Amino acid sequence: MHVFKKIGIAIFQFEKWLIILMLTVIFILSFSQVVMRYIFSVGAAWIPEIIVFLFIILTLAGTSTGVVSGVHIGVDVLVKNLPKKINWYLSLFVSICGLILYSFICYVTYAFVMYFRDMGQLSIVTEIPIWITISYIPVSFAFTAFHYLEMLMKHLRERGVVENGDVIKATR
Repeated sequence: MHVFKKIGIAIFQFEKWLIILMLTVIFILSFSQVVMRYIFSVGAAWIPEIIVFLFIILTLAGTSTGVVSGVHIGVDVLVKNLPKKINWYLSLFVSICGLILYSFICYVTYAFVMYFRDMGQLSIVTEIPIWITISYIPVSFAFTAFHYLEMLMKHLRERGVVENGDVIKATR
């Protein structure tokens, strides 16, 4: 197995487990907050803020895994009605555009995180530095760009072969 494919599998597995962990922690924190507020008439002010941070991570990890599993946003009506030869070029175009777009967004969000680090701003309730809470954003976009690169490489290896008229996915 190529190193490139191993890295893709490792990223995908990491993100799958990260999503499971985030959903579990969100459920536990939300449930405990409900129990504390409605049974004991107390609550922790930090729980809603942590849940928001976890939802951000969950959403971004879901975006990246969506590219791998082929459920990312797409227009199947157009793709399925085009000839297979055009589908290959369209898939190539989508892969290149995704790679460029997510690489650029990774760069921009990295600069954004570094800006917040230099500012030294803290979150209001938890007093965690903001740059730490948003540091997964450029990582997630880098993972998504990698998955588009992986899809592009797979597409070029399978030159002209698009099964059932579907756009090639970077599936495992």
